[in-house]
Amino acid sequence: MRFPLETRYADYDSKGHANNAVYLTYFEMARHHAWVDRMHGDADFPFIVAEATVRYVSEAMIGQALDIEIVTSEVRTKAWVWSYVIRATDEDRVVAEGRTVQVMYDYEARRTVPIPDAVRALLVAV
Repeated sequence: MRFPLETRYADYDSKGHANNAVYLTYFEMARHHAWVDRMHGDADFPFIVAEATVRYVSEAMIGQALDIEIVTSEVRTKAWVWSYVIRATDEDRVVAEGRTVQVMYDYEARRTVPIPDAVRALLVAV
């Protein structure tokens, strides 16, 4: 799933580069699109993020159009991995790559739970 990133002026530092910290926010935006728009899940996510990594490849400058791609790269018993690639749209140049590990979570019981079969099937399609 690939879609345009909506960057904000506040995402950039004094040199016009996208600040390193905003990439995790970009990943969060992609998770929202994947979960709510593609998987038709509730915006009150039934999962937690257990791990996040970012690899910075090239600069993203203010005003530059960016796209982000998210794919499910692994599904486990209670967790799955979403992988991300952010590209400068005009050049199709990779700006950053990363991954997050999500864990299904029961907020009432305050514990991890297995991924339901219906969710598992949808994850494979992302």
